Amino acid sequence: MNNENLSFLLKRLSDLGFSDDLIPLDQLLHASATEPKEFHLLIEPCVCDCQLEAKLYFRRSDYDEMYFFNRYDILIKSEHDPGGERRQTFHITGGKGVTLKEAFNLLQGRAVYKEMIGREREKYKAWIKLNLEQKDENDGYKVKQYRGQYQYELDKILPKYPILEMGNERSKQKLIIDLQEGNRCPVTFQKPKRIEKMYIEANPATKTINIFPIRNK
Repeated sequence: MNNENLSFLLKRLSDLGFSDDLIPLDQLLHASATEPKEFHLLIEPCVCDCQLEAKLYFRRSDYDEMYFFNRYDILIKSEHDPGGERRQTFHITGGKGVTLKEAFNLLQGRAVYKEMIGREREKYKAWIKLNLEQKDENDGYKVKQYRGQYQYELDKILPKYPILEMGNERSKQKLIIDLQEGNRCPVTFQKPKRIEKMYIEANPATKTINIFPIRNK
């Protein structure tokens, strides 16, 4: 693998949330040294204080010597349930795909807003969510999509709630982006007689948001 290809791969990996400190550079160079058709790397990233296992797959082009990052498996183990593992494969197309943090959020049961590529290579945007109760033929979780017909727009949904952060344009836009990435976000609710901190997350299926109390440790 030449330096140009290496820089290209590291940039793509970084864009998808696999920062340089997560990638064992020596292993990447060693795995590609004999120019195999395919190879993979095993890493253990930490997301939201949760230790994950990730298997990153690389494939050499059929037309030249360039390697591409084309998919990864992610595994989450539950500290509270030793037998409760969740695993999913995420494919990368044209350098685009579900980021590491978004993969974590999806495996936590939350929805993520992504640009998708259809069967005719057309691009569109949709909310996606894993059905954690149903597997597909490849033993991965089935993916549910909520497209334009659902008309789930956070900038119209959020003003229905007394969220103080919506009163500031910068905070509002950051909150919308965080929710689109599948994050569970802390916000401030202005209630009739008190101010209360709560967590919220997007719920395109019901065109609402999920609300959870912030419990003190």
